Amino acid sequence: MISQSDGMTVQDVRLIIAFVASVIVLVVLIAKYKISPFVSLLVGSIVLALLANLETKLAWDQFTAGAGGILGSTGIVIGLGAMIGALLQQSGGATEIAQWLVSILGIRHIGWTMLLVGLMVGVGVWFTVGLVLLVPVAVSLSRVAQVNLLVPAMSMLAGLSAMHGLAPPHPGPLAAIELLGADLGRTILWSLLVGAISAAIAGPMFWRLFSGRIDFSPSASLVEAVDSSSTPATSNGLLSPLVVIVFPIVLMLLGSFLSTVPVLAGLGHPTMAMLVGFVLAYVLLGVRRGHPHNTIADLTQASLAPVANVLLVVAAGAGYSKVLIASGVGETLAEIAKQVPLPTLVLGWLVAAAFRVATGSATTAITAAGGILSVMIADDTMINRELLVLALGAGSLTLSHVNDGGFWFVKELFALTVPQTLKTWTVLETTMSIVALLVILICSSFL
Repeated sequence: MISQSDGMTVQDVRLIIAFVASVIVLVVLIAKYKISPFVSLLVGSIVLALLANLETKLAWDQFTAGAGGILGSTGIVIGLGAMIGALLQQSGGATEIAQWLVSILGIRHIGWTMLLVGLMVGVGVWFTVGLVLLVPVAVSLSRVAQVNLLVPAMSMLAGLSAMHGLAPPHPGPLAAIELLGADLGRTILWSLLVGAISAAIAGPMFWRLFSGRIDFSPSASLVEAVDSSSTPATSNGLLSPLVVIVFPIVLMLLGSFLSTVPVLAGLGHPTMAMLVGFVLAYVLLGVRRGHPHNTIADLTQASLAPVANVLLVVAAGAGYSKVLIASGVGETLAEIAKQVPLPTLVLGWLVAAAFRVATGSATTAITAAGGILSVMIADDTMINRELLVLALGAGSLTLSHVNDGGFWFVKELFALTVPQTLKTWTVLETTMSIVALLVILICSSFL
């Protein structure tokens, strides 16, 4: 392929058309016809291969290799994470953490309390699970403090969303780490720093400016639901849920930074670390709290059902990326990107944001963007791949609106109208996405 300065060849133009057409098909299938992102990515891969004149068998071989490769490295971790989250939910561990933070910070600092609750719970459980757990907590605390629900709710959502979008072992960041060849331990440390700062700014600090201007009072139906489901304070202790959340993260950090020690390297592998976390959750949050083994088994098995869709989307996204590379589209896009006067971190954020706004799926956004950026930075030894993972994660948070399942989840759990959800949740996600990118760029400038 000739250089960009000599002009694009006919084949270059054909590949770009193939890529654009596949993205259009992907967006239309997901956004208009509400077809699963997994199926949409399959169809998009076929369209890409056909228009790029990639031999069909080779295309499917590449797709399978991409899907199988990422499932081999992330699938088990995601499944174990779902089961740990289910045990945290069943045991009331999230509530215990919230009560502990309230006892330390006091009810007057409810926004910061709910931010920390969201961050701590968000490390260990998926966003939707954390939302179900913490909406009653936010409503109850706001009523006790006699304050508008806006600040505690947005602070809690900021913490949950930041961890889900930026921090391993959540599906999106984990997939991006694999696609970009980033270091797990360093990514975890950066994600905790960037996530905490971004959530603090986009959460309690930002929404305090609007606490008297936006009506976010809980509806009568929401208050009634919270009252009817409220339970007495638990006395099981804080240590167990904290150990379950923190210990796997510590193991992964040790395995990354002390990889020369065989035992720590083995225990610090994501699969092994999450397996240890599951065993701890099984014993500390299940058996020791009096749950029968059959009940624990049913609970953990049921938690895997929602994981299936996420795993398929992650796999299909990686497969699509492999077809993108095999067809030559990735190389062409990389050559074009070199001519764009933007830092790679900003470019990655833009690509992920575009996929997120168009498809509504953060997982699709980060895996598709990861595949494209992996080609662009293949020979770039200067780019910080851990911060690039976070840039893609930040982009995947952008502008959650009516094509995003999370949008409707927030709307229904808080009993909001669509305009209220757009003015709060959508603004929160976009603000945090932009703030996170700025924090990432600042961090990058010091490296």
